[in-house]
Amino acid sequence: MKAFFHKKNLLWLFCILGSLAPLPYALSAGIVQVAMPLWQLILIALLNSSILFGLICWLSSKIVPKTDIHPFLLENPLQRIVYPGIFGGIFLGFVLYFLDKTVFASSLLSGQHPPFWVGAIASIYGAVNEEVLTRLFLLTLIYFLLRKCLPSAKRTLLLWGSTVVVALLFGLGHLPALFKLAPPSGFEIFRVLFLNGIAGVVFGWLYWSRGLWTAMLAHFITDLMIHVFLI
Repeated sequence: MKAFFHKKNLLWLFCILGSLAPLPYALSAGIVQVAMPLWQLILIALLNSSILFGLICWLSSKIVPKTDIHPFLLENPLQRIVYPGIFGGIFLGFVLYFLDKTVFASSLLSGQHPPFWVGAIASIYGAVNEEVLTRLFLLTLIYFLLRKCLPSAKRTLLLWGSTVVVALLFGLGHLPALFKLAPPSGFEIFRVLFLNGIAGVVFGWLYWSRGLWTAMLAHFITDLMIHVFLI
């Protein structure tokens, strides 16, 4: 896992830059309302992300080598990263779009999308920062702890268990934005947890079966499908 240590600083830099990606969306949607100059808002975002993701990348560099997960394998990149990332992201995007337009058509948030360029930029944050936080760090951490507590359990069972737990946390992490955009209700909360839970399970599976780059690519393509191409 020596390769991880060579990529830690690069991931950290990507996360710092990625922290700026959701700002246009948050401002345009009214999720963030601040009475300060834009440059101050950007500076605060950069400082906060430098600390948070610096810690996350450092902790991940300590945990990942103690597991049998290999997030950065690059052998056969077309089969391992490009094809599953692109096709998985497109398929998931259509599935989530279909569910949003049918099962959740009555949602107050259904059909609400930012301008396409805002959605495209915000997709970078999901692909980079969210995958580093939820899959590289949280999923690996939970899997590591489960392996310690249940050493005789099957690897696949522990991986799927970790994936489902993190998918639920992934959905919960989207609730604050929901409460800013619509009155909270059981239906709206279920919609956020269900749709993001499906995405979280797919990204988690891609992470431990294909690697972090594949999960990142699939997440980016999925967000583009939902917020740019299918609006």
